[in-house]
Amino acid sequence: MKSNFMLPVVAAVVALAAAAVANDDCTSSYTQLPHGQTPYENDGGCFFCAKFKGSSFPISDLGDLSDNCKQMCDNDPACTAYTIARSASLHAHEYYWGSAANCCLEREEYPPETYIDAQNGGDEPNTCEKESMCWTRYEKDEESLSKCDKKQKKSKLCKPIWKARKFSNKRKKKHMKFIKNGCDYNDKKFESMLDEAYQQCKAEIEDEPQQPELVQQKAQQATFENTGVYQRSAWVAHGVFGAIAFGILAPLSAFGPSFPTLIPAEAHTAIHVSTFVLALVTVVIAGKTKKGLVDINGDTNAKETHQIVGLALLLLVCLQTLGSIHPEDKSALSHKLITGAGLIAFGFGVYEVTSGCALFAATYDTVYWGQVYLGYTFWLIIMVVGGKLAMKYRWGKTRTKYTQVHTKAFELT
Repeated sequence: MKSNFMLPVVAAVVALAAAAVANDDCTSSYTQLPHGQTPYENDGGCFFCAKFKGSSFPISDLGDLSDNCKQMCDNDPACTAYTIARSASLHAHEYYWGSAANCCLEREEYPPETYIDAQNGGDEPNTCEKESMCWTRYEKDEESLSKCDKKQKKSKLCKPIWKARKFSNKRKKKHMKFIKNGCDYNDKKFESMLDEAYQQCKAEIEDEPQQPELVQQKAQQATFENTGVYQRSAWVAHGVFGAIAFGILAPLSAFGPSFPTLIPAEAHTAIHVSTFVLALVTVVIAGKTKKGLVDINGDTNAKETHQIVGLALLLLVCLQTLGSIHPEDKSALSHKLITGAGLIAFGFGVYEVTSGCALFAATYDTVYWGQVYLGYTFWLIIMVVGGKLAMKYRWGKTRTKYTQVHTKAFELT
């Protein structure tokens, strides 16, 4: 009766763990547009991203600037795109607007009339095209828009300059008319500063390598770097808990019954429950690390296998734990099933730990600890087998002595 009641509970626990892993995967991906192609408007707010906290010097490296601006966009669930500005344009912005921003966010989808392509300016670009040449836009991919609705950590290097705002239809029409007329600010000094910025930004763009493979490689590398210290720490915790659960507790639950003098029978249930709890914690933590479970070459097969085996392993440990907490069923078959489940969990656990070490090493380009774990596994197996043989040898000697004593006693009688 208890088993019938507990099975739905086990299924619910596994389902919740799987949901925790699936729902927390919220890594946003972006597509970079050609330089100078961007709407001449932003409604998500603008920021100044400095070289270090409190500095008045902007981040000059476009890769670092993009990483920090992306964090600000990920922190805003409504953000659909972000644009970054080259340092050459900041002096003109500070002169005209009183403040300079090198990171702006977008929320709405703007009408086509607001989009500027600075490359179309030719030899006589208008003011809109001059200013847009220094900006680069990154659009959030559709898949990210549909699944990511949680705030991520924002950059500590970017301070707010202009708050997010919602534009009325009247303001949009007025702005589209302003763009159509070439963005005439009626300020000769500002237009001269924008012309200088345009020439400098255009020269920088022409000097930059334009190979699509290089851009894609940098974007992919940035994706892995943006997993952040927090995610890496969570992944380390995921691995440590998994190694303890399947490298120490699972072997104890599998091999413990073979050594009753070392591990008392009443401790078996506690070991099974502890294994289940740690396995559950390991799967839940995986929700914080799933976004990084892919090697540097983008191989997702290893990631999916690792996750599937992990959930199957959690279900197996659940069933093993249930079998150990029912004192009314302690038959020889029950003991064999529990021990067999423990051996299978131990075997699956070896795969999980070593494959997790491989994914971690590939993602963060660090040492692969899987071989060390395999060495520990072989040592453990040798110890168990050696212990079993030693016990059989001792039992055989004891039985021989008992037989000899019993035979002598029988002869004396």
